[in-house]
Amino acid sequence: MKPILLTIKGLHSFREEQTIDFAGLSGAGVFGIFGPTGSGKSSILDAMTLALYGKVERAANNTHGILNHAEDQLAVSFTFALQSGHRVSYKVERVFKRTDETKVKTALCRLIEIKDEQTVLADKANEVNKKVEELLGLTIDDFTRAVVLPQGKFAEFLSLKGAERRHMLQRLFNLEQYGDRLVKKLRKRAQEAAAKKNEMLAEQSGLGDAGEDALKQAEQQFHEANARLEAAEEKRVRAKERFESHQEIWNLQTERDEYERRLKKLEDRRPYITDLTERLKEAETALALEPYAERYSEAVRRQQRAEQEHELAKRKSEAETASFTRQNEAYEAWRVHKAEQEPKLVKEEELYQRLSAVEQKLLEAKKEAEQTKAEHRKKEEEYEAASKQLNAVKDRLIRGQNRQNELKEELKAVQVTADERKKCQTAAQLAAGFQQTQEQITKERANLTTQMKNMEKLNGESEALSAKAKTEQEDITRAYQTLQTVYHMVCETERSLKAAAERAGKTQADLRRRSEEARTAALTKELSEKLIEGKPCPVCGSTQHDRPRSAHETHSPDTDVQERLQQVEALLSEAAALSQEVLTAKVALEEQSGRFTEECPFLQSARTPELEAASSISGRPLDEAFSAVRLEWKQMKQDMLSVKEKVTRLISAYQQTVKQAEQLAERIRYEEKEADRLRHSLQELESLSESRLNQYNEVCGDIPVNEVDAWQASIDDKDRQAEEFEKRIETSIAFLKEHEEEKERLQEKKHQLERERLELHYAAERLQQVIDGYEQELGTAAEETSISAKLEAVRQELQLLKTKEQSLFDALKQAQQSLNDAKGRESGSLMSLRDAESALEKAQNDWRVRSKDTGFTEPDQVKKSLLPQGRAEEMKKEIDEFLDTSKQLSANISRVTDKLADRRISEEEWTASVSLLKQAEAESGAAMEEKGAQAKAFAVMQKQHKRFKEIEAELKSWQTQIDRLDKLQSVCKGNTFVEFLAEEQLESVARDASARLGALTRQRYAILVDSEGGFVMRDDANGGVKRPVSSLSGGETFLTSLSLALALSAQIQLRGQYPLQFFFLDEGFGTLDQGLLDTVVTALEKLQSDNLSVGVISHVQELRARLPKKLIVHPSEPGGKGTRVTLEIM
Repeated sequence: MKPILLTIKGLHSFREEQTIDFAGLSGAGVFGIFGPTGSGKSSILDAMTLALYGKVERAANNTHGILNHAEDQLAVSFTFALQSGHRVSYKVERVFKRTDETKVKTALCRLIEIKDEQTVLADKANEVNKKVEELLGLTIDDFTRAVVLPQGKFAEFLSLKGAERRHMLQRLFNLEQYGDRLVKKLRKRAQEAAAKKNEMLAEQSGLGDAGEDALKQAEQQFHEANARLEAAEEKRVRAKERFESHQEIWNLQTERDEYERRLKKLEDRRPYITDLTERLKEAETALALEPYAERYSEAVRRQQRAEQEHELAKRKSEAETASFTRQNEAYEAWRVHKAEQEPKLVKEEELYQRLSAVEQKLLEAKKEAEQTKAEHRKKEEEYEAASKQLNAVKDRLIRGQNRQNELKEELKAVQVTADERKKCQTAAQLAAGFQQTQEQITKERANLTTQMKNMEKLNGESEALSAKAKTEQEDITRAYQTLQTVYHMVCETERSLKAAAERAGKTQADLRRRSEEARTAALTKELSEKLIEGKPCPVCGSTQHDRPRSAHETHSPDTDVQERLQQVEALLSEAAALSQEVLTAKVALEEQSGRFTEECPFLQSARTPELEAASSISGRPLDEAFSAVRLEWKQMKQDMLSVKEKVTRLISAYQQTVKQAEQLAERIRYEEKEADRLRHSLQELESLSESRLNQYNEVCGDIPVNEVDAWQASIDDKDRQAEEFEKRIETSIAFLKEHEEEKERLQEKKHQLERERLELHYAAERLQQVIDGYEQELGTAAEETSISAKLEAVRQELQLLKTKEQSLFDALKQAQQSLNDAKGRESGSLMSLRDAESALEKAQNDWRVRSKDTGFTEPDQVKKSLLPQGRAEEMKKEIDEFLDTSKQLSANISRVTDKLADRRISEEEWTASVSLLKQAEAESGAAMEEKGAQAKAFAVMQKQHKRFKEIEAELKSWQTQIDRLDKLQSVCKGNTFVEFLAEEQLESVARDASARLGALTRQRYAILVDSEGGFVMRDDANGGVKRPVSSLSGGETFLTSLSLALALSAQIQLRGQYPLQFFFLDEGFGTLDQGLLDTVVTALEKLQSDNLSVGVISHVQELRARLPKKLIVHPSEPGGKGTRVTLEIM
């Protein structure tokens, strides 16, 4: 960690914002922070811890009394990097505001990551504290013991007890990962491995029977289903060939019947089509005459319109001629009037223009004179007001000076001496430490009480889980007994089936014997009947043939025996399949029973239920016996499935309960350890509290510890009064200065107003003379009507002459244009009339020629015979469709008849073919489904068999991993491993510290670690005798603590990654003589080569003279500026 920049404002004696550039200070390896006692040197370290952790170690409750009494806001900002030259830096900002005399609250808090741009990582106090601890890997206690060592903290690490020092080393050297975190990881990995193994077992159980025998049986069933499919498919092909042959004939018969029906229906429309043809022919003639009829009618209408338009144009021309004459007479009369009046009006206009200008100047002069008089009166009033204000300011100035003197006397009475303040601060720090310990004791006691309640609750939960597990054991035992009952029933069914099969076998042998005897007798009779007397027998060669008795008997085939034999053989085949199924179920039940007893060992001692003997089927007929076994087996399979699912479900629930109980037991053991830790911590805190109280009594025994706050409050009250008096004095200084300036300003204003008043008086007199001159020039003209009104009247008369002349001229031009337009329209309408008469004559002649011999005599008849648009096409299309359809239907009937070629089938034959095909397809589909099901079952069995083998291999792997994790958990049980690492780190720190201490003490002292993890001193100057650290003098304690701090700083890795590159020292140099001081400074100066910067805070002048880079802290001024810092480089 490398500090970069620290900004302080409002903390303790700091008032104005002060910035400390550590980048410039720490370049020399060691630098000093110097200033007189009480100047604020230690406040720099307070600002650093306040920025990072939001706390000041030496303040009551960590934040009380840290705000400067003259400020209402405190702000600190600290910028640092985790490593020198690192491109990423971090900035912590905190702002506090006053809530009462001593307390403050957080107003702003944020942590910013600075790269190429700034990113806010956290903006709440708790989040910032947590993030800072994550970045540094240090708590505030670790930070003040090993990094920033304020007053009273330097030798604390030396005197820490073994356990507390070991915990601190665990955090400093990031050893937590080898303690609880490692144990948690191992426990989590072990739980995950056990869960994975259970998952594998559950999956294997869910696969069921997936061995080699089951795989072979599934393959055989698949091949049998395939053979049945091939037979069914052959039957379906034959049925389909027959169906396709019949389908062709049946479709042709149906097609021909449909064509004949449609042709008959079409012939019914023939009369309508004939009438439609005649109507279409008439419409086509009318359509040919339509243009001539329309042209003739239009010519008649055009001739009539032309006559009307010519008459209207003639009347309009006469009216426009009369209007033009009237407009010309009016225009000439007005031109004569304008020539007489215009010269007179122009002369009057020039006269009134000149008088109007004079009148305007007069009005402006009068207005300006009024304004000047008003300003003169205003200045008189302002002069009087300024005189009164000046007298009032002089009076307030005298009274303010008197009150300021009184405030200075009151300030002297409430000021607190520096010795009293320092003594109170020391008492407050010691009391705060005691109170903090008391609060920690109260907190730990509450935690212990809560811990005991939690343990009581967990024990209750453990008892409840034990009772639940016992109940589940009883349920599992009952379900397991039911499973045994089912197993017994399966065995009984197997025996019954075996007995029935034996009976069926005997019946089969008997039936075969009877069938063979009947066949032999029939053959004998047939042979005897073929023997001829005197000819040799083909069997024995004898020529004499005695007829056997059987030859004279009648032997007919015993069909009943054959049928019965087939039935018995079918029963035997079914019994064999059923026996295999029962045997498979029996083996599965045995495996399940073994697995259940393995998962639940208590089942081995479960009482076997009393079982009833199965009902005997020996006395029943064979068919009934087999039917009873089939029915009983069907019911039994349902019972097997139900019982298996129930036992599996109960065992799963029981295992979950056992797992929960184990987890709860582990948690109870952990909570018991935590309770022991809390008891031990409480004892240590009580011891620490007693020690701190004794320390307080030694320093401030005359003041009870509970009265320190009141003493501090009294001093704070005096400080507040003094601050109030200082503020009031400062306010009075500003008040007096302001009124003195106000007095001078009012005196100057009064003199200025006097000058302005005289200037306005003379200006008013000059304006009155100008007004008199203008009134004389106007004379009597101003007493009559307004000159402006007269000028406007003359101008209006001139404008009227011009405007009316123009309007009359425009009206005359418009009348001329209208007359010309009317004449043109009259001439055009006459020409249109002559054209219309000529067109009418031509159209009439064309109509007469075209309509001759058509039956149409008038144009109106043509219009009535026309068809609507598109109707003729529709009629023609309808006629053509009729003729085309008729021809097509006749052709189709001939074509289909030729195809049939005297072939014909009945509806019964067609129906039989369809039914036969459907039956064959159904059988083929069923066989296909059966084959698909068997193929799927075979594929599933192959997949399950493969997975079964994989699970076996994975279970072995997981068991190996579980065994290894169990061994690791036993090795890392407790904190033995992390304690071992902490002891190793402590030994390493002690060796480094001994080397440094030997250099500082001329090899007199060395630091050792005792068997309990504490420090002891070896005095080599006295024969290597070992001494406790408590026997060291002040100077020896400082040197020993410094050596430990240097050794610790050299080995600390923030977050296990970044080296600690600085630490601060805030005490101890006053205990060294000149020789030791030189030795210590020389040792510190050598640290630059170790990439470590040390900040030394002291008031010792000899040390200040030795260090090249120094930060000088200037104390605050009473009632004025706060503490200031400056950089000094030699």
